[in-house]
Amino acid sequence: MGTLLTYLALFGGFFAFGVPIVLSLSVAAVLMLMINGLDLQIFANVFVRSMDNFSLTAMFFFILAGEIMNGGGMTRRIVAAVSRLVRGVPGGLAIIAVISCALFAAINGSAIATAIAIGAILYPAMVRQGYGKAFSAAVIAAGGIIGPIIPPSIPMIIYGATTGDSIAALFAGGIILGILIAAAEVVVVYLISRKRGYGVNVEEIDFGKTKGVVWALVFPVFIFASIVGGIMTATETSAFAVVYAWVVGTFIYREFKFRDFAAMVRRAMLGSGMVMAIVGAASAVAWVLTYERVPQDVTIAMVNGLNTPTLFMVASFAILLIVGMIMDLTPAILILTPIFMGPVLAFGVDPIYFGVFFCSVLSAGLITPPVGTLIFTGCSTCGRPLGEVVREMTPFIVAVYIVLFVSALFPEIITFIPRQVFRL
Repeated sequence: MGTLLTYLALFGGFFAFGVPIVLSLSVAAVLMLMINGLDLQIFANVFVRSMDNFSLTAMFFFILAGEIMNGGGMTRRIVAAVSRLVRGVPGGLAIIAVISCALFAAINGSAIATAIAIGAILYPAMVRQGYGKAFSAAVIAAGGIIGPIIPPSIPMIIYGATTGDSIAALFAGGIILGILIAAAEVVVVYLISRKRGYGVNVEEIDFGKTKGVVWALVFPVFIFASIVGGIMTATETSAFAVVYAWVVGTFIYREFKFRDFAAMVRRAMLGSGMVMAIVGAASAVAWVLTYERVPQDVTIAMVNGLNTPTLFMVASFAILLIVGMIMDLTPAILILTPIFMGPVLAFGVDPIYFGVFFCSVLSAGLITPPVGTLIFTGCSTCGRPLGEVVREMTPFIVAVYIVLFVSALFPEIITFIPRQVFRL
């Protein structure tokens, strides 16, 4: 366990001084190799080899598909269609935001992209209707975490590529859980809005025409069916998603502008490139930890200290909750995955169930202080102090973690669809 403590001290120190995640991981990996007398070429070899994974290319294409959806008018039509379902309901616009995030997430798979895309349309509209700025930002941020849970999910792609588990089965496991989280957020929105009078007797906002919205609504259904049905792999589906979004935006909606395409590709490359760099650095750390038998030591400690799979899941929930509060999603997945795999096998926990649960709890960390990325995104959007946004975010945080804790006690919430479809 000395190697694990050394790593935590090194990485924690760099992180505390504001060193970027990639550099913190890379320097920690190099120093641990030096401390253990290992060849430094191992870092370069593992760094490059870890990125040589065909499944990871799905990240770039799903992010690019989301960019084209925004530029081609698909995102706006989703919002316009959903807005017609909740007219006159307290908190109507905020409910639209949560539902739109869920629908956009079913195409994009990224929390940040979901929050930014939906927030660009709905945040100004919510403020215009009298919703509090901090509350509006909190709603958008809370809706954003649905992105990594409802398929397709970029974190689950990373997890599956790391463990070798079926990405399609992981996607299937996130459906019910993602819907429950969205439903819990809608309940929170409704209760708060009814208390404060948000969305009551206000001017209706026209989000534009919905003609052709069916092309946007069948898109996530097709993505899920093609992956789960074995028609295409996750990577092939992501590439098709780009083509589909471009064809619909260009020839059906006629809103896609080719002059914007280069900027869309650039943003998608930057987003996926940052993740790939973290994958390489974190994989080097994981290699050292595995070489020093840290996963085996953790397995022995957890098996001796916990008697049942249920206790293991509760303990895992607590650990992941704390880690999610202080570490970003991608490095947390890459660093913790090899450590948890031993105990998962030892306790006989369904690896698909644990993978979905694992990614979902860490995703919730995106709206949990002190390091929740989506909280700071919300602050920059609304221009309000961190404390005010966190205060508005708290009911959503509580609701999300209640759903996740229940899923730890009742695995069927996650395993039902994968078992029906894949006979796992």
